[in-house]
Amino acid sequence: MSCPTHQLWGGPILAGLLITVAWIAFATETVSAKESSDNPNADCDELIDIYLPENPQHADYVMKIQYSDRLICLARNNALYRALLRRVGLDRKYRKEAIMGLADANDTNAITEWLSAVRRLDRDGAQLDPRVAGRNASDEEWNSLLKDYVALFSGLKPTRSQENEIIETMVELAVDGTSAGVRKLAYATIVNLDSGLDRAWKLANQSHSDIVDIFAAGPWISSEEIKRSLFAAGLSMKRGDPPLEREFIRFLAVVPGHDTEIFNLLRGYLETPLQGEAIRSLLNRDPGQWPLESVANFVDELTSIYSLLPPKTRTKGEGKQLVALLERLVDYLPKEKSAVLRARLEGLEVTEISLRAMREQMAFDKEVIVLQAGQPVEISFFNNDTMPHNIVIARPNSMETVGVAADQLAILQEAGDRRYVPDIEEVLYQSDMVESGRTATLSFVAPEKEGVYPMLCTFPGHWLKMFSAVVVTKDKHAYVASNNPLPSRDSLLGIKNYDHKYPILVDSLHKKDESRSFEKGKSAFYSRACVSCHMVGGKGGRVGPELTKLGEKQQSHDILRSILYPSEKIDPQYAKAEIEHLESGKIYAGVLIPQDDPDTIYLVEDPLSECEPVVFRRDEVDIVPLKVSPMPEGLLRRSSPEEVLDLVAFLVAGGDPEHPVFNRSDTDE
Repeated sequence: MSCPTHQLWGGPILAGLLITVAWIAFATETVSAKESSDNPNADCDELIDIYLPENPQHADYVMKIQYSDRLICLARNNALYRALLRRVGLDRKYRKEAIMGLADANDTNAITEWLSAVRRLDRDGAQLDPRVAGRNASDEEWNSLLKDYVALFSGLKPTRSQENEIIETMVELAVDGTSAGVRKLAYATIVNLDSGLDRAWKLANQSHSDIVDIFAAGPWISSEEIKRSLFAAGLSMKRGDPPLEREFIRFLAVVPGHDTEIFNLLRGYLETPLQGEAIRSLLNRDPGQWPLESVANFVDELTSIYSLLPPKTRTKGEGKQLVALLERLVDYLPKEKSAVLRARLEGLEVTEISLRAMREQMAFDKEVIVLQAGQPVEISFFNNDTMPHNIVIARPNSMETVGVAADQLAILQEAGDRRYVPDIEEVLYQSDMVESGRTATLSFVAPEKEGVYPMLCTFPGHWLKMFSAVVVTKDKHAYVASNNPLPSRDSLLGIKNYDHKYPILVDSLHKKDESRSFEKGKSAFYSRACVSCHMVGGKGGRVGPELTKLGEKQQSHDILRSILYPSEKIDPQYAKAEIEHLESGKIYAGVLIPQDDPDTIYLVEDPLSECEPVVFRRDEVDIVPLKVSPMPEGLLRRSSPEEVLDLVAFLVAGGDPEHPVFNRSDTDE
């Protein structure tokens, strides 16, 4: 596990200053008395007035940094209208309102403002909510925005003179537009206004234009007859230009008729890099219009392609689309072949499991998971706890072997680099160590052999509490049906637990006629994760207090209580805390390191690693002490009462086998 990196200093100073200035302006914010009936947004009870600079560019910047849910509730003005026409993800009604608002404010008309909005969109681009800023709008986001422009234009009724102005502007943008999205909008507008393909097709074939754009415009062409004409024109083109072929394939999704011809065309792309585009277009067409005699062979081809995909890709993108297409085709197969396909899909389909580390509980949120033998699996693991965790799946009956081996890694110098996963044959599958608030994905194929496989966190000391039972069976559905409710994880893993009661153990502890076993106490210290954090007799971890002289400071009953209830009294030197960095809002969790300087805070996120602490100024963070000890409760629930008392004796003796608390004959053996 590598050390985390944190950038707490520096950054984009200019952007920060601009944002600060903008938010200072917000301090003058007042609520307008304008009634909500004047606002088309039903979610805004009142419109919000904010101060805007007179400079239009500065006013546009203030609008740019507004969250979308706030933007739609601002008092109406030209800067707001311009923002509504560029912002991705808004309801179409706000674009329409903006066009009409600008026409009224500028004493123009909707056609003029629509053309101006398209020019601005080409010049300035689509605008994202600032919460997802830092990237450009995706193709899907651009398309959603431009579809609104197409719909708005379809509702306008231009005069003849306005049509000429529109054509002139659209020809200019189709040829010289900087945005591919605006270029295809321009082509679609030309075709729809002309009610024909000729002008646009000639324009697209000019040397300085790109014919790709006219096929990209295909879905926005309103006439089915013109779409058929564009399809015929596309068939006559030479192949071999990937961008052009990609847009032509996408266009095939919306071409009316020609079902057999288009089916065969798209089928021919399955073994090419354009496979994903072909599958997406096939999903948008009606399988009922395809030649039935070809569908069965086509299903075999798709199933073969899907079976060759790595399991981790079957739950994403093309893998999911392949499954969706196969599931649609099932109903068009003969009954016998349909049943076979369903069975094959069930065997090939990836089982997706969402798993969480429960906050401050040292536990997974799923105690039992049932898997089909040989089926691909993808576990998405979110660490909602304050400590690092991972997931390791081991061979049946090997949890203690793996857990104890992981604990031993904690006392090795390079343990952090090993992610606390022992390099032994019992370990089958493993994730990376996941920091607080992070997510990791573990993809694997379930074993063919039936059995109960332990799943545990191997961060030292965690495995005793943080584990689940993974049941692998030949028939998952039958197992679940015949085991309702599912057996407990402890019974599945053959674990016997003890419910230790402090008063009962104290009584046994004080019996003078009972001597304790050094070897059993030492074994408990090493097998119950104590050694991963504490040192006794020069051996063990350095995260928790050194315990060699513990017996000189505490009575045996105090030691017993601190083991059973570790959060009852926490040494401040080893207390966990959450730190919120006030400027960035980021949360850090770990152990605070005491310092002489009260103005500086040192936090170790992973106490067992050799990583440098994260350093903060005291005035830039908020500290929340956590009332839970880094030592989890219940570590000894698998130990018998005798083993617990032997461990207490081992700690009282400081690891000295000659201590009077032990039976001398036991040590002689």
